[in-house]
Amino acid sequence: MPCVRSRCVTQPGLAATGDREMERKTVSTCPFCGVGCGIVVHTRDDRITWVDDDPANPSSRGMLCVKGRFGIPFVQHPDRLTTPLVRRDGELQPASWDEALDLVAERLLDYRGAFGSFASAKATNEDAFVQQKFVRLVMGTNNIDHCTRLCHSPSVEAMLVQLGSGATSNSYIDYEEASCLVVVGCDPDSNHPVIASRMRKAVDDHGTKLVVVNPKRIDLASRADVFLQPAPGTDVALFNGMARAILDEGLEDRGFIAARTEGFEAWRAVVMERTVEEYAQACGVDPHALRLAARLYARPPARRGLPADERPGSCLAWGMGITQHTHGTDNAHALINLALLAGQLGRPGCGISPLRGQNNVQGCGDAGCIPDSLPGYQPYRDDVVARFEEAWHAGIPREPGIKATDMVERIATGEIRAMYIVGENPLLSEPNLAHAGDLFRRLDFLVVQDLFLHETAELADVVLPACSFAEKDGTFTNSERRVQRVRQAVPRVGQSRADWEIICDLARRMAPHVGVDPGQFAYRSAADVFAEMARLTPQLRGISYERLEREGGIQWPCPSPDHPGTRYLYAQSFPRGLGKFVPVRQAAPAAELPDADYPLILNTGRVLYHWHGGTLTRRVQALLDQVSEVPVTIHPGEAERFGIADGDEVVVRSRRGRLTGRAIVTDAVRAGSVFVPFVKLRESAANFLTNNAYDEPSRIPEYKVCAVRVEKKRPRDTALTGGQPTASRDR
Repeated sequence: MPCVRSRCVTQPGLAATGDREMERKTVSTCPFCGVGCGIVVHTRDDRITWVDDDPANPSSRGMLCVKGRFGIPFVQHPDRLTTPLVRRDGELQPASWDEALDLVAERLLDYRGAFGSFASAKATNEDAFVQQKFVRLVMGTNNIDHCTRLCHSPSVEAMLVQLGSGATSNSYIDYEEASCLVVVGCDPDSNHPVIASRMRKAVDDHGTKLVVVNPKRIDLASRADVFLQPAPGTDVALFNGMARAILDEGLEDRGFIAARTEGFEAWRAVVMERTVEEYAQACGVDPHALRLAARLYARPPARRGLPADERPGSCLAWGMGITQHTHGTDNAHALINLALLAGQLGRPGCGISPLRGQNNVQGCGDAGCIPDSLPGYQPYRDDVVARFEEAWHAGIPREPGIKATDMVERIATGEIRAMYIVGENPLLSEPNLAHAGDLFRRLDFLVVQDLFLHETAELADVVLPACSFAEKDGTFTNSERRVQRVRQAVPRVGQSRADWEIICDLARRMAPHVGVDPGQFAYRSAADVFAEMARLTPQLRGISYERLEREGGIQWPCPSPDHPGTRYLYAQSFPRGLGKFVPVRQAAPAAELPDADYPLILNTGRVLYHWHGGTLTRRVQALLDQVSEVPVTIHPGEAERFGIADGDEVVVRSRRGRLTGRAIVTDAVRAGSVFVPFVKLRESAANFLTNNAYDEPSRIPEYKVCAVRVEKKRPRDTALTGGQPTASRDR
């Protein structure tokens, strides 16, 4: 079970039970994944002593995973940045805030035409809104993006085209009220354990049917009615095969298709080009299982307790196993086509759910930290731009900006010469880290604002110390579109400041030089920032700090103060009008496939006890004790072929780099493949191996498939890690 109560994890320094009555309690929101669990932070003498669940939180209902309950000590870790750092004589040295910000302001004014910024999906909505305002208003560019480019940008691209909105359509309660759950390309037990618990509850308590689609046999597959294990990179063939099966058996929702969609016949013609058996063969699954999965999704049997007058619904949830491919947008289109075909939208107990990886990736996009639209996903249309310009008393650019992965690549051409990176660590998250490191060393000027001196910060010209979620007020927006409060629980470490406060201070120094009123960045509180964001963002207009304090989290769209919020989208219509079928065909499985030198396919993902690259969780000893080195999961046949035993230390190599890890031999992975989580442990990380090939529409990297070889580590391999030179930047 993913619930932390079943895990043997201890947290050092916890207060004894008898002492807890003397502790202060602060209700807040978990800073890890996109589930948005409620937490209660217990403090004593300005130290965090314990983190508990919040039974009143509607998203988590009193549950927390191991990271949420035991992963918070990073907040007061001795590695925290406590003062600004400025590079002098090739070394980062302490500086005052005035010295650091004066330098940043002076230097950035020289790069207004060649500047890019990464925002943080770990920061608050308020931080994000101020950052995008700074980039657009002061730096005069739309070159701002965040980690959605590396996780769910194909989902957002496809949903905007087909539906007109890039957000999850349903709520978590719909998982429990669904008659069928289809879980594709994700591992909720590791990535979103509280959602996994709700899914298991649906199966165990209500008889909900479960279909799991994953190249790796995940824990949830043990409860599945159908488990499909396709070859990596063949997702379009699989989903088109499901669609063909639905059409063959007449299970499509003809009324929904006729009344609420367009493009059906052109899409149908493409799907009918191949039989179910041909699709199944293309992706390496049993055609009978493929037909059963299609049948359960399109017309699931009623779950126990379903009202007689309510139609059984199906929820479709997917993760980065779908998106992180050179055809990730096609994969997302194929999934949304299934939802339109079966009419599984706009009702309780159904919907589409791209499961978001970071705590505020939804909110960061909502706040406008994307290059191709303004806050609220509003286009650069004359009337929209005019409204922002009237509010901000200055002009803003109307041309879409450069996407995050393209910003990195365009350092080589000189189109990007300076960057301001907030709460992200691209030298751990970018694909092909040796290549990325080389590019970042070419920047004329780099500013990094974060909690720790991580791999990217080590290259910076200026490092600015930000405070954590537990040291500031604000809001996060979770995967079910629920805006929730974040509340300060402890004093700030050292001289650290909230991201929005730092950016405002910088903006006020630069504003007079670019014709902007410094008063535009004179907010008194996070509540003031949110109020401006809500005024300019239609779906947030009815939400305020006062309502959040009184009512708890509220799901957008919430267009007016008397609106209760929205549980599920598309009840009557789609934002674009009609839902659109988009024909897609299976392309080549990947940009790089196995050969004689690199005979295995690498697949990447997460591990329960760490979060993303591990910048935070590597600083939590209780979590590091559970997984301290990179696990390399390999099929028994391949292990035998390469002379590897379970528990051996191994080296994994690609054309771009290498890592060392510990072998786990199991048939949970397909023959011919290897699974490695992308956390960095003992200086080894999966992104030393991954390929900087991109999906064209979304520009997401192909993290999920590349060619590797695995061998038992030899004594002379002791120093082999990475493939990237030691970070250095001598000015």
